[in-house]
Amino acid sequence: MMVAEEYLSRSRLFRHLKSGPHGQLVELYAVRLVKDGLAHHGTWRCLNLAGGLLSWIARSRSKLADLDEGMVERYLRHRARRQSIQPGDRSGDRAALKRWLSVLREDGAIAPLVLPPLTPPSSGHPQVPARGVLRRRRRAVQDQPRGRDPLH
Repeated sequence: MMVAEEYLSRSRLFRHLKSGPHGQLVELYAVRLVKDGLAHHGTWRCLNLAGGLLSWIARSRSKLADLDEGMVERYLRHRARRQSIQPGDRSGDRAALKRWLSVLREDGAIAPLVLPPLTPPSSGHPQVPARGVLRRRRRAVQDQPRGRDPLH
């Protein structure tokens, strides 16, 4: 099995991406792929996806700095329409592009990931199931013959 480092030394795709406008970022991504221990095909796929995403960003007149998870999802939908990729087949693609976003964030090329704030319930009490849920559960327990577990 050929590892990423060996593959990269001979890859035309890597040389092409490295010579493009985002060459330094592609090199950082390659370092990450080697560090993560990807094999030949995994490395090629990750680079191919990153290159496709970069081309799509340029064609859509967007900026790399605007790249985020939402834009990645739009790209994956676009790519799936053009290449007849089934939704389930995109999980590996999504993981590869998540790794790419991570490298870009570590370099400061794109904004950090912003997580939605964790807001406590307005009452300050932990959330409990809606009354209807509790009522149905109570009724299920009452309707069961004694000695049986109502949930099984």
